[in-house]
Amino acid sequence: MKKLVALALVAVVGLVGLAQRKGAWVDEVVLLEEPSTGKAIERLSAGDIDVYAFSIGDRALFAKVQADPNLKYYLSYGSFNDFTMNHSSDQPFFKDGRLNPFGVPAIREAMHYVIDREYIAREIMGGLATPKYSYLNPAFPDGSQRYPDLMAALEDYYAFDFAKGEAIVTAEMTKLGATKVGGVWTYGGKPVELKILIRTEDERKLIGDYISDQLEKLGFKVVRQYGLSRELSPLWISSDPLEGQWNGYTGGWVTTAVSRDQGPGFNQFYTKRVLPWPLFQALATEKTDPVLNEICDKLARREYNSMEERRVLFEQALYRSNAYANIIWLVDRQGFSPLRKNVAMAADLAAGIYGSQMWGHTIQFQKEGQPVVGGTVKIATSTLLIEPWNPIAGSNWVYDMFPIRATGESGTAVDTRDGLAWPLHIERAEVQVLAGLPVSTNPGHTWLTFQFVDEIKVPADAWYDWDAVAQRFITVGEKFPEGTTAKRKSVVYYPKSLYDVPLHDGSKISIGDFILGIILTFDRAKPESPIYDEAAVAGYQSFMTSFKGVRIVSTNPLVIETYSDVYTLDAELNVSTWFPYYNQGPGFWHTLALGILAEGNKELAFSKDKSALLKVEWMDYTKGPSLPILVKYLDQALETGYIPYDKVMGQYVTAAEAKAKYTALKAWYEKMGHLWVASGPFYLDKVFPTEKQIVLKRFENYPFAADRFQFLVK
Repeated sequence: MKKLVALALVAVVGLVGLAQRKGAWVDEVVLLEEPSTGKAIERLSAGDIDVYAFSIGDRALFAKVQADPNLKYYLSYGSFNDFTMNHSSDQPFFKDGRLNPFGVPAIREAMHYVIDREYIAREIMGGLATPKYSYLNPAFPDGSQRYPDLMAALEDYYAFDFAKGEAIVTAEMTKLGATKVGGVWTYGGKPVELKILIRTEDERKLIGDYISDQLEKLGFKVVRQYGLSRELSPLWISSDPLEGQWNGYTGGWVTTAVSRDQGPGFNQFYTKRVLPWPLFQALATEKTDPVLNEICDKLARREYNSMEERRVLFEQALYRSNAYANIIWLVDRQGFSPLRKNVAMAADLAAGIYGSQMWGHTIQFQKEGQPVVGGTVKIATSTLLIEPWNPIAGSNWVYDMFPIRATGESGTAVDTRDGLAWPLHIERAEVQVLAGLPVSTNPGHTWLTFQFVDEIKVPADAWYDWDAVAQRFITVGEKFPEGTTAKRKSVVYYPKSLYDVPLHDGSKISIGDFILGIILTFDRAKPESPIYDEAAVAGYQSFMTSFKGVRIVSTNPLVIETYSDVYTLDAELNVSTWFPYYNQGPGFWHTLALGILAEGNKELAFSKDKSALLKVEWMDYTKGPSLPILVKYLDQALETGYIPYDKVMGQYVTAAEAKAKYTALKAWYEKMGHLWVASGPFYLDKVFPTEKQIVLKRFENYPFAADRFQFLVK
């Protein structure tokens, strides 16, 4: 591995072939792990690495980068820190009878007063952060333009007041039957112990120590467990909250694009509808605060008809979520991501480098401000390869999604400057919404035709749901014989060249990839399905309260209509492409078929929740013990010509195509040693789990010009 790194030297080619270059500007990306931000800056200065893909908040290191003539940086405003508490399903006791103070919402809420956010921002973050009292980000439209007054009022309400917080904790602990002995809370004759998981890669070590100090002042016995993300994630993400393996965690998040509407974020952090991890699946807001649960759902589905209605929902969500307080927000970071001066890319205003969805399409060496063809770029980040990669419910860590995003893409591309969308695989789109809804267009987006209408009728032959027993779509006409309407209609027109788009394994995109994506939208939430996953149910139920239908108007060229009561405030973000990019990455029908077989036979599982339930491996298409099982089903699929959901998929996928697809995938695996197949500008070349290194290589058959998104590079 040392030899590999040593050979990963920049080989800058002259300013030639710019007009002819397809796909990535560089030939290769070597990703490696560097947990120490200070050491990362030293390695950048020495030219040992070219980019550090991490958001740093250390002012001393910032000054060091500013003073180095060989370095530059990108600022970002979408990363933030929190203190996550083990709510243990709102039960004050773990399974073994130990007292869990954070199982009481009032004690969790009291932490607002116990933690001095101003101190964290000023003293720990050195001024490269602002105190954060709610989920809203002051740099995004909801925080900066629409509701700054609500944020200011919330800040006053939850201002630091240790005595107030201590009084609440004392009252609640006394109710639980705990007593203080020598200044330490005890229960059943033993000290009440809080195990705090403290990340060490950045300022969270100091944040964790500060919060632990505050908890000790309250009278708790604190056990501090330090570690990197991959060391602590099995505890706070994967364990059953009621097992009580931890009490608090110093969390960090990054918004991977400018969020023009933060409403859906409440659904992610305060309900079980979005994140499939045990901690979030155990959220009980529908029981303890049904109003919060309903508000989160309405904001996610944009169930409001005016900005006035929206404001009321936001105000309720802000106060109720802070009172429920499974998460205490601490600071919004003004982070910087350092890199060598001769390197450039589309860094995201919110997410910086490591959260950018367009870095792979744009990363380049430069000479005199112009892109240079070729070379190997070395990128370090604080950690790599934390959890398994699979498109359906694999790793959600930004450190894993960073390389994943370079391998795959959706039908549209995210503008890293403002969060809007540009066509990538689609040719054009049309959007209609009901007159009076608060939707507006943005200048320059001529690829979209937008109009307000008085009524949107949903065609009877549109697909509305899925019958997992009969293995067929349920039509709108069957579900709504009297007819139904929608608030939004999206029509996406794909180019005739769509089915010529190559995949990394040598096969091509097919209509089957889209059909399977539609099926999987429903099937995993159906108890009758062989791949039923309880963790998928809440999200499905929320989706179905607004979804009205999808209709394939034409297969060649592909035209897809989508009908829904969900809309966004920006017309350009109301386009539903159905391109085969899932929650956690790119997925094509012939690769997902292997996972469907493996999970259906209870040998692997797409989600962490179900892997724990079945006591099998969490599915990974890139490495580890999943691969032999997936390859076994690849051989079986190749032999039988297996087509998943063949009653429907068989109408779109021929036996010859299936054989050809599996043959290409088998050859890919034999050559590459993994099953990660995508369509983006880079393909996954090598994975080194022990060394924590990943090698990506330029996909030479990528169909689009390297300079297509050059306007995003800064």
